[in-house]
Amino acid sequence: MNAFIAAAFSRNRAVMLLLALILVAGSLAYSTIPKEAAPEIDIPVFNIMVSYPGISTEDSSRLLVEPLERQLQSIDGLDKLTAQAGEGFALLQLEFEPGFDKEKALRDVQDETEKAEQDLPEDANSPVIQEIDLSLFPIITVALSGDIPERDLISLARDLEDKLETVNGVLEVDMSGDREDLLELLIDPLAMQSYGLSLSEVSRAVTHNNQLVTAGAIDTGAGRISVSIPGTIESLTDVRKMPVKTTPDHVVRVRDVAEVRRTYKDPVSYARIDRQPSIALDVKKLNDANVIEVVERVKEKVASEQEQWPTTVNIAYMQNQAEDVKQLLGDLENNVILAVVLVTLTIILALGLKASLLVALAIPGAFLGGILTLYLLGITLNIVVLFALILTIGMLVDGAIVVVELAQRLRSEGEKALTAYLRASQRMAWPIVASTMTTLAVFVPLLFWPGMAGQFMFYLPTTVVITLLMSLFMALIFVPVVGSLIGGKPAKAKKSATKEDSDKRSHQLICYMVDKPLLALLVSVLGLLVAFFMYSKLGHGVNFFPDVEPDRVQVQLQADGNLSVEEADQLVQLVEQQVMPIDGIERIYARTIGSVEERLRANLDPDIIGTVQVDLLDWRQRQPAAVIIERIRVAASEVAGLGISVEKQQSGPAASRPVTIEVSADDRDLLPAAVNKVQELMEDSGNFRDISNDVASDRPQIRIDVDREKAARYNVDVAALGTLVRLLTDGVLVGTYLPESAPEHVDIRVRYPWSERSITRLANLRVPTQRGLMPIENFVELSANLAPTIIKRIDARNVQTIQSGLADGVTVNEATQQLKQQLSQADLPSGVSIDFTGELEDQKEAMDFLLLAFVLAVFLMLLVLLLQLNSFFQSALVLSAIVFSLAGVLLGLILRQEPFSVVMSGIGVMALAGIVVNNNIVLIDAYNEYRQDGENALEAARKAAIQRFRPVLLTAITTIVGLLPMVMGLTIDFFARDIFFGAPSGQYWIQLSTALVGGLLVATCVTLLLTPAMLAWHGKRWGS
Repeated sequence: MNAFIAAAFSRNRAVMLLLALILVAGSLAYSTIPKEAAPEIDIPVFNIMVSYPGISTEDSSRLLVEPLERQLQSIDGLDKLTAQAGEGFALLQLEFEPGFDKEKALRDVQDETEKAEQDLPEDANSPVIQEIDLSLFPIITVALSGDIPERDLISLARDLEDKLETVNGVLEVDMSGDREDLLELLIDPLAMQSYGLSLSEVSRAVTHNNQLVTAGAIDTGAGRISVSIPGTIESLTDVRKMPVKTTPDHVVRVRDVAEVRRTYKDPVSYARIDRQPSIALDVKKLNDANVIEVVERVKEKVASEQEQWPTTVNIAYMQNQAEDVKQLLGDLENNVILAVVLVTLTIILALGLKASLLVALAIPGAFLGGILTLYLLGITLNIVVLFALILTIGMLVDGAIVVVELAQRLRSEGEKALTAYLRASQRMAWPIVASTMTTLAVFVPLLFWPGMAGQFMFYLPTTVVITLLMSLFMALIFVPVVGSLIGGKPAKAKKSATKEDSDKRSHQLICYMVDKPLLALLVSVLGLLVAFFMYSKLGHGVNFFPDVEPDRVQVQLQADGNLSVEEADQLVQLVEQQVMPIDGIERIYARTIGSVEERLRANLDPDIIGTVQVDLLDWRQRQPAAVIIERIRVAASEVAGLGISVEKQQSGPAASRPVTIEVSADDRDLLPAAVNKVQELMEDSGNFRDISNDVASDRPQIRIDVDREKAARYNVDVAALGTLVRLLTDGVLVGTYLPESAPEHVDIRVRYPWSERSITRLANLRVPTQRGLMPIENFVELSANLAPTIIKRIDARNVQTIQSGLADGVTVNEATQQLKQQLSQADLPSGVSIDFTGELEDQKEAMDFLLLAFVLAVFLMLLVLLLQLNSFFQSALVLSAIVFSLAGVLLGLILRQEPFSVVMSGIGVMALAGIVVNNNIVLIDAYNEYRQDGENALEAARKAAIQRFRPVLLTAITTIVGLLPMVMGLTIDFFARDIFFGAPSGQYWIQLSTALVGGLLVATCVTLLLTPAMLAWHGKRWGS
């Protein structure tokens, strides 16, 4: 190590060039690195959709879901398999472990689905596998609305969709809120009967005359002539003129028995922005594209297209990630600047201007070198990376402070600049390396954090490890080399009377504690016990992740009963009217979802008829979101007949709502009663709010039982009857065609007019037989009954789920523990099991890992300490400072009125462990040096504590000062010249910063008072 440092000093010009390269390349990397608000969470998720028109919910579960489950549930890496069977379809979602190989998962899903397909009914459509890429969520939603005809609005939206997909950096654009085109043949039953036509004849006429015929070519010997037979439908006129039946006197055409019209498929959903019908375009970007630049280009394209539109068309931008990125990263960048300024001022006060600027050089050097490395590794700049930089500001200068402080002392003793900085760097090399390695020992295990929380926080240890390694080179190579070059006159210590008096009192206190080690130990232990006792009485409990002020709120509307999409939309509009006048709301986006299948695709419960998304004004222009949410809840509850659930925007790695309870049983009929019982207990406790469950109400159905023997006498089978019945529902598909105005092929369907589509008409349907048209009532029996809407299974178990939020001031642990006690005494049906998942499961997973990571980190630190100090006692003494620093963590959380966050406070404790040991290593290293020089234990401990008092205090203060604005929630906008408290971007990190600052305050006292006292005690008792 000493030879390497000496070689760097002998080639100082190359070192300076390398430093300049790091600064320039790092600056360029910072300006070009892709930026995003939240880090990318890589969880392989796949949906498998199987449709089988007309199949009942029970048959869908038995014939579609179960064969697929048997094949899929054994796939390697599968974390959760959720299956939902409904009328006409089955939907399975496979969620793999975070970080699992996505390509392998997709191959396995495809292979196992192909095997299961052999066991599915022959008439079922082939399973469709869709990958849900969580990293490809829309970066912005462009919503078109206005008082213009629906067809015109859809046409404008489709044209804009094509234009936006050509924008540089855009991957794809998805449209929602529009309806698919349809060519409808509305047949006249009386005309059909009078002409003696059947449905099959009309269908056959359309199908056979809508063929793409490849006739080939004729070789004439003198050339080759191609032959074409135009046979596809190109317009409505082609369909109207199409012959269905011919007689010697007359030709019956399609127009004689049916009305042919271009329309849209029946609506299954409605969408509105501020009560105006709308169509939304979700824009997704390429992985390596800069979100801010892509959004700007999208807005420019929209603005240029809007100039050609009617003035009644409005454009609204929703879920704009660019604004989120600018605000969050802007606030954190200001915090970085503020932290650098405060740390630099602190160093100036302690070391003087010249030395402080030298130490401060370590900050941009390590920062820009770290960002350059992140850029080369393909990591984006997000809020976690920026906070990691804030976290390391104080640590980056620790090594530089120790080296520069020793070099200044050597200069004051008459050494030349080159010699002083070389000796200081070589003398402190191993202590600084050991200190850095102990800090890295804490953060390296965090790289292997599993689950969604691990995916979210992965960037923090990665950034810390990279920047700390860069700071090591800055402290031992770049800073001392620059110091040796700028030289100057030897520094002369100048102390004011006040400072001398303060130092004298500090030294007296140190000497007093060194003389009384038992008192020092007793005070430390007592402080730790008092802190735990106070937190048990005054603390705010434990939560999983910090509660961050949201930008938007979603109101979910639940209704029982068999509502049509129009009836559901009327209820959604009533809620819009109630919510619209509330202050603090910028925009309302409402959706009515009439299809159970679409609700499940949107991860909604089957009884959710619609959602109202409320975008809030900027947090400084409105009241707190909690106040607005309560007003929304009260206003929406005034609409009778609806269940209201208000959910705020999720922050961080929270996987679901705070409370999720899974109720399972082998007998599915036991589940509704058990769910109702659990929900009653939750409502009575007062700890939960917005309670909802996914037990769907049974819906009425008409059952057509066919007497196959009687039907056979008329030569009628079930397939022919099913085709006839579809005339009353969604129609019979007879082909497709591609008009110029449509983006894709349009279905051609035959169905009855609206006036004929009724239950009465169903009973009077006539089917063609050998004896003519015969009423179906001759061989079928119609009956009305109730059928389940959805059958849900999780990991091959019948499951129903209850979800809820929490009342104000209640933590997940408190609420669930009380509920578990009540459930143990409740009279639940036998065979019913209850599992608590959601945030509680995530919290347990995170706590288990952090505990394991902490134990591993302690062993790694102990190994490094033994290599450096070669003493079990001194190594244990260093590690004991971690335990005592917990008192500061708890007291800080009490003063800040914050709960202990499993994720953030847990990381804070681990980061604190790495920081705390550094100062102890430097102090014990000085103690050992004095002992080697022949000093007795008591005198060596005193001198080491006094000599290292200033660097230990300074390294602690720089870290504390760098994090203090985050603890206070303070943001100074240097560009807009503004100061404010409580920015949402800082709320993520308050608990972590508080844990570090509180712990460091206590740990510094332990380092300067308890550590030398115990060193003296051990030295006197056991000798050298």
